[in-house]
Amino acid sequence: MRIIATCDLHYNIIRSRRPTETVAREICAAGGDLLLLLGDLAGVDLSVLERAFGLFDAFRGTKLFVPGNHELWTEPDGDSMQRYRHALPEICHRNGVHMLDGAPFRAGDVAVVGSVGWYDYTFRLAALGVPLRFYCHKVAPGSASMRPEWRPLLDEAEDVPPAARDIVCRWMDGANVRLGCSDIEFTDFTAARLRDDLESVADARCVVVGLHHVPFHELVPRLERPTSQFAAAFLGSELLGETLQAFPNVRQVYCGHSHAFARCQRGALTATAIGSTYVAKHRETLDL
Repeated sequence: MRIIATCDLHYNIIRSRRPTETVAREICAAGGDLLLLLGDLAGVDLSVLERAFGLFDAFRGTKLFVPGNHELWTEPDGDSMQRYRHALPEICHRNGVHMLDGAPFRAGDVAVVGSVGWYDYTFRLAALGVPLRFYCHKVAPGSASMRPEWRPLLDEAEDVPPAARDIVCRWMDGANVRLGCSDIEFTDFTAARLRDDLESVADARCVVVGLHHVPFHELVPRLERPTSQFAAAFLGSELLGETLQAFPNVRQVYCGHSHAFARCQRGALTATAIGSTYVAKHRETLDL
């Protein structure tokens, strides 16, 4: 069995279109049994997601999908949870794509499980000294000082180090994702759903997991710019990794979101961040 995994195609962004079309042609030409599409194929306009799926029409195997955070972006009056629970599954069904969240895929003694995952700030860098409330609002202290709606975050200014005040960064899920719950609550939800899915395939010889968000610290890019270090808090969650490690038949894990390649080993489990960027699209191939 051959499994190909790719992610972060961002087909809604002009500079990503040609690289996405190129990697899609390469994947279709290479062929395989399963194709994992691990989120951030598109953004607010879900018709772009359908066009991205269409690039893989020539792939003869089964196409599997997990959404990324960008697929949960909405218009100001939108509902991200409605997209996650209803709109995205409907689009997948219409395009012959299997959405993995809550619906593991079986092929003999191999199972594929997937989830959007999410973030709960457990990957935040303590050395930055940025208080938790800034992460909850997805805005760094330097940016908070520029907008009246965020200035109350600086009311307790004595707990914000001078260096942290110079960090100007905003994580744009704060403006575009509308879940109706906190990030921590959504992370708990996706981790619990992932756990249920893994329990449902406990009899499989080998489980391959596809995530959008990052499950292990080792896969988080080690970047020097404070803005990038602030953004690390939004890359994933320790809870995802803990959930995976509770199941000994999980052997391979692939994720996206970080835009940086990395690989780590946790016992018999190998985890890979595929590392596609806006202009360079990558794929991983697994032969079982």
